[in-house]
Amino acid sequence: MIERHDPIGASGRQSHMVGNASRYFFLFAMQTMGAAILFWFAVPLFRQVLLDPSGHVARTENLVWSLSAITLMQAGYWIRHRLRLPLPQLFRNTLVGYIVLFVARMSFVLATAVFGFVFIVRRPEFQIPASRYFAVILGLFALFCYTQELEQLGRALIGPDLGKRVSPF
Repeated sequence: MIERHDPIGASGRQSHMVGNASRYFFLFAMQTMGAAILFWFAVPLFRQVLLDPSGHVARTENLVWSLSAITLMQAGYWIRHRLRLPLPQLFRNTLVGYIVLFVARMSFVLATAVFGFVFIVRRPEFQIPASRYFAVILGLFALFCYTQELEQLGRALIGPDLGKRVSPF
């Protein structure tokens, strides 16, 4: 015998969906806090290195905050992925959706700028220990994952693309 699933809990609310939405937003907030920490410290450091590459000194505190931010971002992303939490049913707002997509692209612009400077330009006066290259790759990957999350959220806010509807014929 098949039992019908009742999504409405005893409180009269859709408890399962509310729980998933609150978990999603908590994990998204973790990712956003990690990204904010990364941007807060990395942008001034990146500007400093661009102005005077030979004056850069690899400091332990930079590694600590960057690895902490990366851990926050990756934990939030992969826990959500592991739990298979769906995007919450959001209000539809095309403008907000496009703003979220814009923020996603702009965050990845910073990542590509850092990648270009560290791995492509390779100025001889800019020296960092080999282990820090690994931390840079981890940070870039964390920003990539965060960008993916923002893009999914932005597309959900925009709603279905009516121009891509399949014809019934």
